[in-house]
Amino acid sequence: MLEPTTAQALDFALALAAEADAIALRTFRSPRREAEVRVKADGTLVTRADTAVEAMLRREIAQRFLSYAVLGEEQGYVAGASGEAGNAPRWVIDPIDGTHNFVRGIPIWATLIAFQRGGVVEAGVASAPALGWRWWAGRELGAYRAPLRDGAIGPAERIHVSDGDTIAEAQVLYGSYPLTLDAWGGRAEGLLRACWRARGFGDFWGHCLVAEGAAEVMLEGEIKPWDIAALLPIIEEAGGRLTDIEGRTTIEAGHSITTNGVLHDDVLRRLRA
Repeated sequence: MLEPTTAQALDFALALAAEADAIALRTFRSPRREAEVRVKADGTLVTRADTAVEAMLRREIAQRFLSYAVLGEEQGYVAGASGEAGNAPRWVIDPIDGTHNFVRGIPIWATLIAFQRGGVVEAGVASAPALGWRWWAGRELGAYRAPLRDGAIGPAERIHVSDGDTIAEAQVLYGSYPLTLDAWGGRAEGLLRACWRARGFGDFWGHCLVAEGAAEVMLEGEIKPWDIAALLPIIEEAGGRLTDIEGRTTIEAGHSITTNGVLHDDVLRRLRA
């Protein structure tokens, strides 16, 4: 088909998210045996939901965008029919972000779907059916969230970051506590001690909480591209920033720093000090 507009790519991602929700919920809080939980070589977990959701996403993407590459957590990078690389259009997917939560019956997990073109992530969706929310954004289209219930989506509302401008009044979130302390020369501890409140609301949810103004900072000491690609446009369209320690907007740094934008330079300064 012809190159999709950002809006068309976003609509497609939202439709994929609805299918992914239905697949993942079938085995959520099932006995471990039924969920087919296994340990990967890197020590992380994978379930039947991870593999089933990613298989569906890749199948649907190939049917509509055969020439586009796909980068996903379970099957890695697969080039499109055109064999193009570099800044060619691609989809970046995480079938279940928060698999460990999924396995333990904690509802903080989501399917993440992003469309990237020319090196820019144009559209992103984070759908968390067990938590009951879906977030999405498209470049110059705004960032939104909507409630989910029984497979149906409720009214959408536009979201925006907070205007908090001091660390002393900021709520700072983080992913893995040990990885956060080990990153950036151990200087994250000083930031956590200086803020108003620190909480380990990890994975996609921490970034979404910053996007909707419930927190000011989210730190990820170790991250993969598929963990944050979909979240980047949501954060930026909500008025925030997601960068590496040098202030570069990228999903390839291996870490990420998300803020409401107002505090970004201060956070970077503290982590570099």
